Amino acid sequence: LAREDQRGQRPEMLERTATNLSQETERRAMTLTSLLEPALILLMGAVVLVIVLAVLLPIIEINQMVR
Repeated sequence: LAREDQRGQRPEMLERTATNLSQETERRAMTLTSLLEPALILLMGAVVLVIVLAVLLPIIEINQMVR
């Protein structure tokens, strides 16, 4: 940091550092999103399954009682 300050290159160095950190943060966010997407799809499928079973099980039970 002292060398760049003596040469007058501190703003350029800080700009490069900020750009690198921004790109790394964006890459990590994209990775996290790509990992969470399948998990959320499975979770929504499980919720739909519970709702379908909650509707169909009483109907099946009533059908069994009629026989």
